[in-house]
Amino acid sequence: MSNPTVDLEPLVVSPRQACRLLDISIAHLYTLLQSKEIESFNLGRSRRIPMAAIRRYVSHQVAASMGKRPRGRPRKPLPQETAAPAEATGA
Repeated sequence: MSNPTVDLEPLVVSPRQACRLLDISIAHLYTLLQSKEIESFNLGRSRRIPMAAIRRYVSHQVAASMGKRPRGRPRKPLPQETAAPAEATGA
């Protein structure tokens, strides 16, 4: 008989679990929590972070990075890209 809870994703995670998911330090996480970039709440004396808040943060970061210029040197144009297009001759 299979256990139905094995496939369930948690609704909330602890700050340490969120750090592991995001691959960031605990200090950086608390900076994000303080600036309200990631929502959280207290459950008794424990801080909890909804998985939905983590997903929203990641989606926002991906969307924000799409408009940025790539790192590194600009690539050199290929010879065919630098040549002026040939003008069509008509009779």
